[in-house]
Amino acid sequence: MLHLPNYFNLAQQQELLTIARNIAQLNGGMTTPTMPNGARYNCSQTSCGLVGWLSDRKGYRYSKINPENSQPFAAMPPQLTEIAQKLALLVDEPHYQPETCLINFYAANCKSRLGLHQDNTEQNLKPCIISISLGDDCLFSIGGNNRKDPTTDLILRSGDALILHGDSRLAFHAVKKILPGTSNLLKNNGRLNLTFRQVY
Repeated sequence: MLHLPNYFNLAQQQELLTIARNIAQLNGGMTTPTMPNGARYNCSQTSCGLVGWLSDRKGYRYSKINPENSQPFAAMPPQLTEIAQKLALLVDEPHYQPETCLINFYAANCKSRLGLHQDNTEQNLKPCIISISLGDDCLFSIGGNNRKDPTTDLILRSGDALILHGDSRLAFHAVKKILPGTSNLLKNNGRLNLTFRQVY
């Protein structure tokens, strides 16, 4: 795992925020997905790229069509592709192809979190996962490749980049809670997270 604190300066963070908002608008807004068991997520999301990530009663999967508007997901802006590929070089992945970017928004309240999970929906499980944090700090937890492995907590702040690669690619991880008021990047606080994956 590679944690890069303050990788993006304030101007770059503001640019990323604008890009994320444009993507959400093109997709018809953010949605709150449902888990296969029927429970609703504690965050809202959208995607851009070749495919978008979906969760509902049918399970977890990728799709080229956004079910919210029956249209293809917004294309990934060249700026995001360039950022992801530049970060992938830091973990010796020169051929990295970011095929999707999942955008999660966590509101500034005690319910905003994401339970312990493993990113294993992709057909290709070798390329790294790249995460960018914007807005309020969050308490992030990461363990091993088994759900019962011990976990370590760290704070992810606005402008941080995190790369799961090698042995950490399939590590179980979670967003335990948002720390409201720790950033003024977002008008109404909260945290925005951009996660890049090579799916195929």
